[in-house]
Amino acid sequence: MLQLTQTRPNTGLYFYKKLVIKMPRNPELDQLRREEQQAFRRKQDAYRRYDELRKQASDAYDTMELLWRERSDAKDTMNREFYLRKEVYEHHDAIWSDYGRIRDHNNTEIDQLRAEADAEHEAMKDAFDRASDAYEYGDRSEAPYYASEGHDHKDRRDELNERVRELIQEIKDAKAYAIANAPPVDSSAFNSAKAEYDRAKAEHLAAEAEFKRIKAERDQAKAEFDHCQAEHVRLKQAFQEILTKVKAEHQRSRDRTLDKAGVRWLDRKDAKIVQKPDGTTQVYHGGLGSGDGLGHGHTVLDGTGHKTYDRDAFSSHGSQNYTDNEDKNGSSPGTSRRNRFEANKNGGWGPYIRGTIEGHEVTLRQGTGEYEGHTLIADGFVSGKQFSNKKQKYHNHYGPDTKYGTGRRVEDIDGDRGAYTGPGH
Repeated sequence: MLQLTQTRPNTGLYFYKKLVIKMPRNPELDQLRREEQQAFRRKQDAYRRYDELRKQASDAYDTMELLWRERSDAKDTMNREFYLRKEVYEHHDAIWSDYGRIRDHNNTEIDQLRAEADAEHEAMKDAFDRASDAYEYGDRSEAPYYASEGHDHKDRRDELNERVRELIQEIKDAKAYAIANAPPVDSSAFNSAKAEYDRAKAEHLAAEAEFKRIKAERDQAKAEFDHCQAEHVRLKQAFQEILTKVKAEHQRSRDRTLDKAGVRWLDRKDAKIVQKPDGTTQVYHGGLGSGDGLGHGHTVLDGTGHKTYDRDAFSSHGSQNYTDNEDKNGSSPGTSRRNRFEANKNGGWGPYIRGTIEGHEVTLRQGTGEYEGHTLIADGFVSGKQFSNKKQKYHNHYGPDTKYGTGRRVEDIDGDRGAYTGPGH
């Protein structure tokens, strides 16, 4: 809803702003709001604690995994040293004569095998080269033949090299056998590897225990956060439920007051109700844009809910508005000026108002009596003669159909005359 507000005194310039109707304070709502805010802070604190422990648990897990890998590597080294020492024990009774015989015999055969392997390698390369050339530049059907020939040479080369490796290993084994036969077995490498493994194992177990401790704290913090979050959601829902009830009760109370004040439905949304210390209720309604806007009406209810004062919008101030006075037409005491207008169907138009709507200059008049809610409006600051020129139709009509009583909007019946082009036209 837009409210017309004067920007400078006596200039007739106005602008629109939102109208906010405030409800009275409710102790139960205030208490629930405080509890909800406290629950929200507890939830935030619990989440920060959980998030910190979650990060610590992640770091502790990474440390534990790193130490586990170190422990595994140390174990592999220890096992390797163990089997090496065992092998030395198994061959300690070898004799050097056997080593020399095996070495000389194997070396002769190794030289022959290496020569054959080199020849097979060259033949393999030549076959693969011919296969590549046949595929790229020659008959591609010959490429598989040369490739197959190359693989045959490769397999033969690998067999020869494998035999060479076997002969070399025989020499090494024979030498190791001979060396192991004389000197005592040295266990220092194995003992060192075992000590390193024991150290890595102890560090890993300590890191694992630390991770489990932090993880337990993290899980507890997560449970606490979930509890706080559930409590916050519960209080928030409770607040919303009571707020809905309070709003509904406030609206019912407001409607009862407006019913007693006789405020028409068109003016109810913006009507302003003020409770005075003397027990009276002041109701402002029908003003431009808001209940207490320019040209507003004023109704006063006493402590029992009876009208004591009733001035219609755009009506003059004076004693005639007190409901205990009798007017010139002979209306009985308690008959308001608004009711007399409706009874007499004495429609009319308020004064010319010149101002701006969101920076757009306008001239307008508000309906009174049976024309209440009906507005005449035109672009610019124009004279009354120009504004009321029926031939030129220099103003647009907005509001309920008060002429024919169709229940429709007058602008839907009358159409857009093009006299007003500002906001909301």
